[in-house]
Amino acid sequence: MTSVTNGASTRNVFVDEARVILSDLQHVGNMRVGTSTRAQIDDAVRLMIRNLSRLLTFDWDSRPEVRALIEAANRQLEVPRRPNTESTTHYAFNWLRDSATVGARLANLHKGGPTEPPGTRAESSEAHDVRIGDFYEARPGLFYRVVDMTTPKVGVKTLRFANGRTAVVSGLVDVWRPVERVSSAADTYGPPPYAPAR
Repeated sequence: MTSVTNGASTRNVFVDEARVILSDLQHVGNMRVGTSTRAQIDDAVRLMIRNLSRLLTFDWDSRPEVRALIEAANRQLEVPRRPNTESTTHYAFNWLRDSATVGARLANLHKGGPTEPPGTRAESSEAHDVRIGDFYEARPGLFYRVVDMTTPKVGVKTLRFANGRTAVVSGLVDVWRPVERVSSAADTYGPPPYAPAR
């Protein structure tokens, strides 16, 4: 799990790397040998090598199934077994599918802490209710903090993130909202802790 921060030390991106890798591996699982070009397969092979190598750098426990999957991933990454330009398309594709299976099983076993931004709760809301400061899940395991937004037309919002990317949303939107302090009738003195000083 990685969090990327800006200069003001505010969390703007939250990443659970195992979930991001898992979504890449699931994309490979949807590829078909008859409809994928050799260039697409070669690109997927490079991505697979990077993802499997990254998975092997995570901290793992000593469960037998984890050890077996790590050994299988290491075997897949051996240079003589990797597809190259002389390999047939079928060999490259089968290596890719086998590697995706091993990698997905390994990524599913990773316990990397929370799978959502800390201090937030999941909430479904209409696009017009999205707030600055909410986290938007751009893809599984990758959350961007909303820093600005515009409303190009009714029911549609363009969300802007700290990294310069944007997303256009409408209808129901799943966001992760920072948990705000709950006030009660007994708590009537002083401003809440997140209010600006006077």
